[in-house]
Amino acid sequence: MKIRQKLLLSYLVIIALFIAAGATITYNTTIMSNLQSNVQQQVNINNNAYAYQQGLDQKQFGTLMYSTDQVSQGQQIMVSSAELQVKTQTFLASALASDPTLLSEFQNVVSTDSNQINPTIKAIAETYADPSLNSSDKYTQIWDQMTTLMNDTSQADAQLASVRSATQTNVQNAAAESQNYANMSITIAVIFIVAIIAASIALSVVMGRRITNPLKKLANIAQKVSQGNLDQRYYLKQNIDVKTGDEIDELADAFKKMINAFRMQEALLKEDEGTEGKE
Repeated sequence: MKIRQKLLLSYLVIIALFIAAGATITYNTTIMSNLQSNVQQQVNINNNAYAYQQGLDQKQFGTLMYSTDQVSQGQQIMVSSAELQVKTQTFLASALASDPTLLSEFQNVVSTDSNQINPTIKAIAETYADPSLNSSDKYTQIWDQMTTLMNDTSQADAQLASVRSATQTNVQNAAAESQNYANMSITIAVIFIVAIIAASIALSVVMGRRITNPLKKLANIAQKVSQGNLDQRYYLKQNIDVKTGDEIDELADAFKKMINAFRMQEALLKEDEGTEGKE
């Protein structure tokens, strides 16, 4: 593998660590975003459940005012409470579709409202408007009906309280899980930073040694050659046959060929000198 390829591989290792860190943190951030959306959804469910509960209480209060000769004010309160309930019921029916348990509890509240509370309110209005009843009988019956209304409303309030309690628990769990992912992201970021620094140092040291050590040996050999030392055995002891798998191998081969050429040239010179001496 060439030096350029080795350096490129080192860079790719560092880049891969950066990508892995970014992908992991992005994944955690996405989950945190989803959890935050879930928290907001649960808060909205809780607020609408509370608004529906207020609608029930206002409807009861409006009925009480209606039955105590404050007809106009009582009707106004009942109408506004009914509008509030319709709005919140539509939202809750959609928002709780993914949670069958809470949806069932809310549907029980709606059933109580439709089948018990509203008929009782209608009965109170009919009793109040009944001309055949004297005041004493009328208010006695209305009081009994109001007692039933209060009991039914309390039942519905308790069911809504259960829904609200569940959503509050969901909010707490989602917030805690989101915090866990935030802490995890910080931990992962620190781990990857340390890993990247360690990998960078390790690759720098390894690559530096694999490049500089053979070059130092070859530089030392070149110095010996420049001094006229062409003892092949000496160079073999100096590990001229370096095996790095890159351009340094080619340089080492060139050094060996150069030394052999020098030795051959030196041998030829000696042979020529010997021939001349004999003549």
